Amino acid sequence: MFPDLISRAPDFEHQLGACVNAMGQDDAIGQILVFQRTHGTLHMRHIASADLMDTDIDDYEMVVFDGGNTSGDTWKHVFFPRPREHYFVYEA
Repeated sequence: MFPDLISRAPDFEHQLGACVNAMGQDDAIGQILVFQRTHGTLHMRHIASADLMDTDIDDYEMVVFDGGNTSGDTWKHVFFPRPREHYFVYEA
């Protein structure tokens, strides 16, 4: 009814934490990519889970978890930190 009054931050933070935890599992495979705009140009780089948690996520324009496990499951979870939006894609 009042979408502007509903905060997306709790779900965003919960899902971000779930992705970090998933990437830390013993059978996890994949990588975390961060996209950051510098001088008008968007740059992408790989980042470790621990390093991601030690930075201000709002410094990034987008964070992509390209994850999976050794059993063959693969998934992507894309986060847009500033608007606190995220999208999950599971690939069987």
